[in-house]
Amino acid sequence: MKPVRNIYIPDHVCTHEDLVVNAGINVVDQPDCADAAVAIGGDGTILKVMDTLLGRNLPVLGVNAGHLGFLADCEFDKIEESLNCLISGDYEVDNLPVLKTTGPKGVRVRALNEICISRSAEGGILHIKVLVDGREVAVVASDGVLVSTPSGSTAYNLSCGGPILHPNLPVAIITPICPHLLAIRPIVVPLSARIEFSILRSRGKNPLILADGMAKCGSMTEGDTITVELSSLVCPVIRTGRRSDYYAMLGKKLGWGYRG
Repeated sequence: MKPVRNIYIPDHVCTHEDLVVNAGINVVDQPDCADAAVAIGGDGTILKVMDTLLGRNLPVLGVNAGHLGFLADCEFDKIEESLNCLISGDYEVDNLPVLKTTGPKGVRVRALNEICISRSAEGGILHIKVLVDGREVAVVASDGVLVSTPSGSTAYNLSCGGPILHPNLPVAIITPICPHLLAIRPIVVPLSARIEFSILRSRGKNPLILADGMAKCGSMTEGDTITVELSSLVCPVIRTGRRSDYYAMLGKKLGWGYRG
């Protein structure tokens, strides 16, 4: 890949600018002047940086200074090795898929991990009709339902009992949140699928539409429908080889192979 000479570090992230400068890379104030961006922090911080830079085609190097760091390329104590890879051009760029939806009031949002319909704290159980490419899949009575990308499968989807997907799989997961019927299980569909959610019944306060855990798209009322589908945008992330063994990384992050 092209050697990196200029790095952009957003103001709202945990910065260690001296590490980047000491590695021989210039730190610039504007993303348009950069060859790459660096996000130092936990998954939430890295996700926020990636979301902010969507559409700029600027690859992001994630450095884990938090807990799990599924989105990171390296741990904080290995940042110098990754920066040296950027300088020499010894890195690859993976383009992560991005989901999109439009809320009932026309608000458009994008998500790297998941788009979710969730009951509010003051709301009750939701009855949600799920359609895939125009065909009805189920009516789900639950606290909500979400659509996750492969890279987001280790986030909210995982805590809801959904499967872990390899990041290179061209699929998405539809996962119910605390369903009332045990027979309602997560389902894996093509990433190109058009997924529709309709609120048939809700109680109390209106359910929220969340994108990557943030209420960017407002709420829904009974009778409302939203469509979740693949965006034309992608999120370029830098891989320096530290994560080439995905399964070893996964086992380490989740504590597999260790006796409790």
